[in-house]
Amino acid sequence: MEDFNNRTSQTLMIVSKDDLECIVQNAIDKLLEQRENKPEVFLTAEETAKRLKVDRSTLWRWNKEGYLVANKVGSKVRYKLSDVERIQKGELI
Repeated sequence: MEDFNNRTSQTLMIVSKDDLECIVQNAIDKLLEQRENKPEVFLTAEETAKRLKVDRSTLWRWNKEGYLVANKVGSKVRYKLSDVERIQKGELI
């Protein structure tokens, strides 16, 4: 009985070919993006709001909720371009 309780649970999932291709492509894209080691670009709140077509108060709320986290650069608030682009693509951060 001990062996049964110590086993890790396994789940069998059925995934369509298209979904699997999408998952693999997303993983490859993320790995390639990380590999490029390009410097992060930061946007102002105004630039970010304009790109996402939202009000600055929405940015404030998203920051509070952790959906789009603001970064302090000195005394100024900035948003990572990569985070903004993920939201534009419909991906969760």
